[in-house]
Amino acid sequence: MRDTEVLGAGDPGALEALLGRSTEMGARRALAEAYRRWGWLAADLDPLGLGQPVVVPDLDAISYGLDPSEAAVFRSAYCGAIGWEIGHIQDPARRAWLTGMAEGSWQPQPTDRRWALNLIAEGELLEATFDRRMPGAKTFGLSGAEGYLVLLAHVLARGAAGGATHAIMGGMHRGRLTQMGLVFGKPLVRIIADARGVPEYPQSLGASSDSPYHLGWGGQVETPGGALDVWMAPHPSHLSVVAPVGLGRARAAQEAGARVLPLALHTDAAFAGQGVNAELLQLAGLPPFDVGGTVHLMLDNQVGFTTGEEEARTARTSADMAKLTETPVLHVNGDDPDACLRAAEIAVAYRTAFGSDILVRLIAYRRKGHNEIDQPRFTQPAMYRAIDALPPLSLRYAERLGLPAAVADFRDALDVAFDAAKDWRPNTVPAAPGLSEDVETSMLAPVETGVPETRLRNLGRHLTNLPDGIIPHPKVAEFLANRHAAIEAGEGIDWATAEALAIASLLDEGHPVRLGGQDTVRGAFTQRHARVHCQNTARSHLIFDGLTAPAQVFNTPLTENAVLGFEYGYSLGATGALTVWEAQFGDFLNVCQPMFDQFLVCGEDRWLLPSGLVLLLPHGVDGGGPDHATAHPERLLAACAKGNIQVVNLSTPANYFHALRRQMKADWRKPLIILAPKTLLRHPGAKSRLRDLSGSFRSVIADGRPAKRVVLSTGKLSVLLEAERDKRGADVALIRLEQLYPLDTHALSAALTSYPDAELVWAQEEPENMGYFGWLDRKLEAIAGRRWRLVTRPASPSASAGPKTWDDARLRAVIDEALEG
Repeated sequence: MRDTEVLGAGDPGALEALLGRSTEMGARRALAEAYRRWGWLAADLDPLGLGQPVVVPDLDAISYGLDPSEAAVFRSAYCGAIGWEIGHIQDPARRAWLTGMAEGSWQPQPTDRRWALNLIAEGELLEATFDRRMPGAKTFGLSGAEGYLVLLAHVLARGAAGGATHAIMGGMHRGRLTQMGLVFGKPLVRIIADARGVPEYPQSLGASSDSPYHLGWGGQVETPGGALDVWMAPHPSHLSVVAPVGLGRARAAQEAGARVLPLALHTDAAFAGQGVNAELLQLAGLPPFDVGGTVHLMLDNQVGFTTGEEEARTARTSADMAKLTETPVLHVNGDDPDACLRAAEIAVAYRTAFGSDILVRLIAYRRKGHNEIDQPRFTQPAMYRAIDALPPLSLRYAERLGLPAAVADFRDALDVAFDAAKDWRPNTVPAAPGLSEDVETSMLAPVETGVPETRLRNLGRHLTNLPDGIIPHPKVAEFLANRHAAIEAGEGIDWATAEALAIASLLDEGHPVRLGGQDTVRGAFTQRHARVHCQNTARSHLIFDGLTAPAQVFNTPLTENAVLGFEYGYSLGATGALTVWEAQFGDFLNVCQPMFDQFLVCGEDRWLLPSGLVLLLPHGVDGGGPDHATAHPERLLAACAKGNIQVVNLSTPANYFHALRRQMKADWRKPLIILAPKTLLRHPGAKSRLRDLSGSFRSVIADGRPAKRVVLSTGKLSVLLEAERDKRGADVALIRLEQLYPLDTHALSAALTSYPDAELVWAQEEPENMGYFGWLDRKLEAIAGRRWRLVTRPASPSASAGPKTWDDARLRAVIDEALEG
């Protein structure tokens, strides 16, 4: 039983090792397998010497009946300053490659060691100078983890030597300023000025900017392996959410032909504690999110702010999550620069060989607290006694190498930079048309989005003709036939057809399109059928294939946070493409609210990152229960300011067509949030004529009827009100507010001019405490010059009732009161 416990039933080679141990050759194999699986537990990974020795069974040769010297080679390979955690990897080729690297000979190059020594000494000098010349300034320094500089910089150098032209990454704020100055090439003067509080941009630009340790950077750096264009994504305080953003941009750059080395920089507490990392690891092997492997570099300080490891996770190490996807983990003693050099080389080589993720966990410590004014000795006294007793790493490494660090030139440059930073101000103003004071006016200006009917019919034939041999399901065949007939007749264009024509027209004009989400290919409501599956073979056909530009239409895992971050990052890089993310239901945005709040809403305001990402959020109180009723428009609208995003709730397929095309045809780029329909996908009142697609977007749609009451509404309710008004013959004029933000006050004012004395009603299907009116109330009053009456469901903690009969009754009450009350 002891053998099976040690070797692990089901692990590669376990049964062979167990049964073959009785022979000398079998014993050697078992010994080797034990070290390959468990040797990392006995590795030298405790730079502070505080850890309890781990009892690792079956690592002594005597228990196998072998001479102790038999274990020496394996102990040297697996129990040094790198711990090779690879026993969870099932693929034989990858395991063999990793064991070959672990057991192969390796010696650091003298030039690399001298370079590493100087880099470590420069990092220590920079951090000490910050502390001396700017006492109390928050920089979230790297002091105590200078080996991370060697790891990161050598990864970049090896990537460049291997042919990479770009390095794109999402990072962390730990040691951000030091990394920027010593690895990524940001001028020291700017870094010091940032830390002193000098704005990154002039106030006249209109940007809010961000904390110095959250700012990104892009530029070219010279590494020992060659030049690299580096882009470090800016990030919010909840730092792990930036990793998928960086990888999304890396994917876009790769599609544009760049040879990209993607990196994700983590800290221990964030990697182990934030679920977005597990999501991101799961995405890595899926074709729509493949970036050819990511090098994950984790800085493990052995404490998160004040939270110790025993409080931060139940897993053995902060890297355990990576094992879910059989990602190799290299645990590295951060106080061994040679091990940092070797781990960097292995990580880049593994990614190159297999196109897969690898994680390097560098174990280090913080000489200061979480920030420079925090006192860590309150909560970690033993740890900090050990830290205080350690000489600087540069001194210990220099003694090991027998040569001093050469930092005199850097010391001089640092002094010059600190002096110059006192008077530094931005000497160039970046272009930021999206932040101009009249940006809302620009966003409301007409955009040419119409497409001639003849061209639309040609595109419609392309969308409905299947290749020979593709036999669709009868219902899909009927769907395509109805679509073809509607386009040819020029009548009855439904929502999905308008969407397909918008996408096809953009593709035909050379704009790539990327559309993904949960069950998006077919459509969660069986409305899209973008890919037709043959019923007799394994073949399928994407209806957009064969047009000028490529289309990516795909389903995603049942996750939102990492996916939305990836698509946002992709939209930053693929500026000539229409990028669309669809939620299965609008309230699924709840799960990726940090991506919405910290990137989509304010990415341009904080970091000058314009995005044209489109979010489709199915919305409507349609009897599906509280969880599938709302995209929470009240939250969306509360985030609107300074023309940062667009929010629309459309009632016609034609307006949907124009809204999508406007994303690529406008001379500005802003995220577009669409409260997508469910009921209207098949409602007979939500159809457009083909010639409507030749027109343009309409932010306000008014019927112009004379009446004593005007009811203003949006989206689905607008269609239901019109159908019911016409059925009842009610004396009511209806106005549809199609775009909620930016609010087209001129168009709305013009629609109201015919009703100077009419009663004004805002009607919504959402509960009183949700929806739009809380945001619109005073704005509508200012436009009309008088108050509006609200017709709505009663306020409720839940977005809707559970039983459909209750919801239907409340909707009838809203319609009755709006038309007759």
